[in-house]
Amino acid sequence: MEEMKALTTLSPAMGVLEEEGYQMYLGQKCRLTGVLKVQGMMRIDGFVEGEVFGSDLIQVGKEGKIEATVRAKHIVAQGPLRGDIAAQEKVELLAPAKVEGTIDSPVFLLEEGVLVNGTLKMASINSTPQS
Repeated sequence: MEEMKALTTLSPAMGVLEEEGYQMYLGQKCRLTGVLKVQGMMRIDGFVEGEVFGSDLIQVGKEGKIEATVRAKHIVAQGPLRGDIAAQEKVELLAPAKVEGTIDSPVFLLEEGVLVNGTLKMASINSTPQS
């Protein structure tokens, strides 16, 4: 009976994420180690270690934790990130995010209360990355 209640409680949230166009959701109690590739938008509220590749938006919630190389079109994070982060269009860091590593993005937005320890590389959206 408790299982049914948990599924019923989770269903509305999943429905909202699907309506907003998310292709993947990693919940708070989930842990993923390895390579994660998603076509479309994803939200991470769990722990990911390894590599994360997205074709669109990667959103990391306050409860999410990333220790990985992250590459996507647009990255928004509130949780801690450690690793190399690269966005084709924009990186947004919202409080209480903490970032350790390299950030590579043509647009970088930083909210008050965010801690960053690392390097930032910004190039024009139209420029091609160097090999």
